[in-house]
Amino acid sequence: MENPIFSVVIPAFQAEATVAVAVRSALLQTEPRLEVILVDDGSSDDTVGRAMAAAGEDRRLTVLRQANAGVAAARNAGLRLARGEYIAFLDADDRWVPQALEVHAAAFAMDPGLGLSFGQVRFHDPAMQIGGRLSAPVGRIGLVDILGENPLCTTSNMVFRRRVLEDVGGFDEALSHAEDQELVARVLAVTGWKVQGIAQELVHYRTSVGGLSTDLGRMQRGWTAMMDSLAARAPAAISRARPRATARFGRYLGRRALRTGQGGALGHLLGAFRASPVELLRHDPHRSLLTLLGALGAALLPGRLIRNLVSR
Repeated sequence: MENPIFSVVIPAFQAEATVAVAVRSALLQTEPRLEVILVDDGSSDDTVGRAMAAAGEDRRLTVLRQANAGVAAARNAGLRLARGEYIAFLDADDRWVPQALEVHAAAFAMDPGLGLSFGQVRFHDPAMQIGGRLSAPVGRIGLVDILGENPLCTTSNMVFRRRVLEDVGGFDEALSHAEDQELVARVLAVTGWKVQGIAQELVHYRTSVGGLSTDLGRMQRGWTAMMDSLAARAPAAISRARPRATARFGRYLGRRALRTGQGGALGHLLGAFRASPVELLRHDPHRSLLTLLGALGAALLPGRLIRNLVSR
């Protein structure tokens, strides 16, 4: 397409089992003025073949092959090729609802100050056959929101106005975790662009067994590296946000520990209270209370009851 409105960047590595679904969900959008840029990050399987077969004769798909450099580098490579007014990212194992980009286009048209639009996410099993919980509807978010709990949930839920990425640059390739969260935080820390949610289910996210969300130690180390990177770029903003963000992130880790049946929930929650007790009492105190009850009862109550507590 000569003048696409949207550029859809799909990074892919060893994704032959899922990439066709992602590519089709992009090409079948009700907003057709788009290009899809698939960046194959050194796959040795049939990722590219499956993607091209899914596109068929649709010439809106462009494939870029590169040596394996990581997901942040793959997204940045796609970003350099993008020609659209809006840049959307879609992971190779997720999919969008058909009207997703149309909904985002309407949001951008209504608000010239909107820099990043996102919707609600439906979580599925690895086979994409069983639909689980839907992420909560969220309005406009600030720096502490993205640092503490990341209400966007996934990079597949991020649609940028092109000028925003021109202002802040792309993904931090030095980070191995939370590079998407860091980019959104950077937008909020150093620009005046709005980051606004849409109360509508737009993304279907495929959960994975043994993924990062179950490795809480690695998640915590990645979050610390992200905060250090941001502090070097925007020291004053991060210094102000850090205590509140640390409290929310600690509560989040406690809830993740309870949901996945891991130990340490009470320790995470105590760390959160040490960082900022006021934040946990002021921001969603109901969630803080349920997390505390779950952590205290983890050794005595059935796991199903604990998971129900922290799913509210």
